Amino acid sequence: MRLLIIIILAIASFVLTLVGVLAVTGNLSAESLNKLVAPASAPQMGAVPRPNIQEDSIATLIEQIKKKENTLTQKEEELKKREEELKVKSQELQQMQTKIESIQKELGSKIEGNKKEKAVQMQTIAVTLSGMKPDKAAERLKTMNPDEIAEILSYVKPKERGKIVEALDAQLASQVLQALQKIQPPFSPSS
Repeated sequence: MRLLIIIILAIASFVLTLVGVLAVTGNLSAESLNKLVAPASAPQMGAVPRPNIQEDSIATLIEQIKKKENTLTQKEEELKKREEELKVKSQELQQMQTKIESIQKELGSKIEGNKKEKAVQMQTIAVTLSGMKPDKAAERLKTMNPDEIAEILSYVKPKERGKIVEALDAQLASQVLQALQKIQPPFSPSS
């Protein structure tokens, strides 16, 4: 008796599972139930077999899925190519940045060298002017613009600087003094 109940329960659960699967897939209809319950009948002679609409729609869906897969594959390949291009461009950019940094360092050192060279030249001119009489030094300086004169005089000792500025004509002396106020001496003039 138990065996009979177990067999009946197994058959019932199989049937219910089959009906559930059909319901979930959307194939649960009177026609599909008849196919399950009724034995398969042989096709009649002269009857035109009707194409299964569900099979056609499944085939169409499969084709669409394949097209989407192909499209996705192509887009993946394009993305990989773009990633490679980005890597190459990034490396090129890194190299250019390194070159720019080295050029900046080189230019910085050249500018610093030029500043030092100019400072030495200015100091040499200042020493020469200091050795002259103030009126002769003023005569040599009057052909220069006030900013250049102020830069040269920034290397001259303050006492001698005052004598040279005093020897300049009043207008030029005023301009030179204004320019001197803007200049910070690069270093203390030698005693």
